Formats: sequence, structure tokens, C-alpha cells
Amino acid sequence: MGTKRRREDRGATLVEAAIAMPLLILVVIGILELGLAFKDYLTVSYLSREGARLGALAGNDADADCTILKGLGAIVTSGDLARINRVEIYKADNSTGAQGATNTAYYQTGQDPTLCNVPALPSDGWTVNSSAYPPLNRNTSVSATQPLDIIGVRIILDRSWVTNFPPFSGSFQVNETTITRMEPEVFE
Repeated sequence: MGTKRRREDRGATLVEAAIAMPLLILVVIGILELGLAFKDYLTVSYLSREGARLGALAGNDADADCTILKGLGAIVTSGDLARINRVEIYKADNSTGAQGATNTAYYQTGQDPTLCNVPALPSDGWTVNSSAYPPLNRNTSVSATQPLDIIGVRIILDRSWVTNFPPFSGSFQVNETTITRMEPEVFE
């Protein structure tokens, strides 16, 4: 009687494992996919904050947009850089923070991300259209009539799921925006 009981237990264990294994695999895949998506969100958030900080410090320098892009190119990994859809540098509304005039920059795959010129050279890693919000027109002077400009940087990164295991299939965009007030010029 004892040996028959052990054989029945072995069969039950195998059935339980067959039921539990797909659930365990789904949980592991979910943790992996959500963890990598969260990592991308944190990366884009950091790049956005760093870009806004660099833009605020660059002020109304003619190369302000390139300063932002070169700074981003120096800190982002090549894998994340290849997935950046675009970088938007814009004037934010002083009262609401809403996006206003926007300059858009694109990374040229395979080029050096620390090279940027306006107008762009063939070897540049970044091309940027600075006509909507020209750096020279940014207000960095403190006055009673005209407030300092608020600069915004929005990073948009294309994200594809790694496993494509339902429900983690397809792709989406991760984007984050940071706004900050321009640093006033001390010596004019």
C-alpha cells in the first residue's frame, strides 16, 4: 500500500508543476519587461533634466541648443542613443509651462553624438532646427517688464518590448519633459 501511495504523489507533483510553471514564467517575464521599461523611463527623465539644466546655463549663447545636445550625447549610452526619436527644445509659457515655440533635434545614427553645429555639417551627430526658438532671442536678463525665459527639454525614446510575449508586444514611446527658468546673466 505504501508504494502505491508514493506513485500517486509523484503524478500529482508533476501535474502541479505543469500548472505552476507557466504562471511562474509569466511573472518572471513581467518583472523583466516592466523593469526594463522603468529603466528606460528613468533614463529619459534623467536626460530631460540634464538637457534643461544645460540649456538654462547656456542661456542665449548662439550654440545653446548644440550645448544641450552635445551634453546629452556625452552621457547617453549608444543603445539608448539609437532609440532616441527626437529632442525638443522649447520656450515654455511663463504662467502655465505649456510648450511654445519648439526647436527639434535628431540624432544621425552612426555619427559622433558629441558633434553639433548650426547649420549642421555632414560629420555632425545631431541636426537641429533652431529657427522656431532661436538661442539669441532667449531672455536671460532680469528686468521688471520682461521675465526670464523658461526653457523646456522633451526627450522622446522609442521602446519595443524585449520578449513580445503577450501582453508585452509591440512598441511605444517613452517621453519626459523638464522645464526650468533660464539662469540670469550676471555680467552684461
